[in-house]
Amino acid sequence: MKENNKRRLPKRFFIILILIISLLFIVKFLENNSTRILNLFNISSEFKVIKKDLNKNYPGTGQQKIKDKDGYFTTFTTEDKYKKTYKEYKQNGNSSWSNKEYWGGTMAENGCGITVMSIILSGYGKDYTPEKLRKMYYPVMDYEKLSKELSSTFGIENSDFYYDSNHLSNETIIEHLQSNRPIIVCVWNKPANNRWTTASHYMVLLAADENDMVYVSNPNRSRK
Repeated sequence: MKENNKRRLPKRFFIILILIISLLFIVKFLENNSTRILNLFNISSEFKVIKKDLNKNYPGTGQQKIKDKDGYFTTFTTEDKYKKTYKEYKQNGNSSWSNKEYWGGTMAENGCGITVMSIILSGYGKDYTPEKLRKMYYPVMDYEKLSKELSSTFGIENSDFYYDSNHLSNETIIEHLQSNRPIIVCVWNKPANNRWTTASHYMVLLAADENDMVYVSNPNRSRK
């Protein structure tokens, strides 16, 4: 009987090991394919609200709707300290530049980076539409030099892009925005698809209110 028990132990060990490996494989598969599985069963996931057009708690002027302007239909004004008013330019929609050539396609398809640059420049009192920047940097701007261009060409001191967890923490981002300094962000479809893009996309964070709500200005959002 003792001999039989000894023979069974290795069998049990291997069975348990196989079960553990199978479980880890299933967990990894679910992590990598959660979006596909949700779509397969028609289960929709809601995104949290990240912007409110009217937020009574925000101490600045906030978003204002504008009529009859080329390429933007809202402005956004920050708090009184270091107050800035940004023109929220769009790369697409009714803008006169939406179908102009840029980066092997059109501004509507590929012009998010220089449109974000236009939004930033407008807040610092510099009149550069996306079309002006398109002509300056045609056929495409080297976005590795975006930080340098803002400082050397337009006189706006800034840091380059950060990738570390400290600078990307909620606390650091909120603190920076509440000091009335915008943040350019680039999102992409890694490790999974997101609500903004199927490739990569530039946007700009303009402000954060006392409830830590962040205002995102998205250049690829045309009038509904």
